[in-house]
Amino acid sequence: MRMHSGGSSVELSIEGYEFPERLPSGGLFDHDANWLLVRGALQVSGVHWSFVDPCLLTVEAQSLLNWLHEVAGGGSPEALCFLEPNLAFDLDGSTAEGVALRVSFSHESAAPRALEAPRHIILNAALSDVARAADEWASELVAYPVR
Repeated sequence: MRMHSGGSSVELSIEGYEFPERLPSGGLFDHDANWLLVRGALQVSGVHWSFVDPCLLTVEAQSLLNWLHEVAGGGSPEALCFLEPNLAFDLDGSTAEGVALRVSFSHESAAPRALEAPRHIILNAALSDVARAADEWASELVAYPVR
């Protein structure tokens, strides 16, 4: 999933399950079987950084897809946070032309201290761009169902 605005960009992709060999245990949700390794490539204010971290569960990745669809449809969903606090998404504002999305990063997903980059990126995007990002994220998720 790629989104960009001006000189800022966020690219997220799924590298795989953190524990691909792990099979779900019984009928309960097995966190260890459902952690996804997420790769991020980020740019803001001329600063670039990247990360790979198991920071989303399969169900959270689906929640992100639902959130993007709601935004693309003109909705105003609440901020989206996850069990691991590495990523967060929020609608920072909207107009008839589009939306301002705030994508926040912390812990392993934040820029290294030496880069002194902000902890969030504001992306101004047309609703069609958010819909495209949702479609890209949906394509990523097909290979990683809840186990």
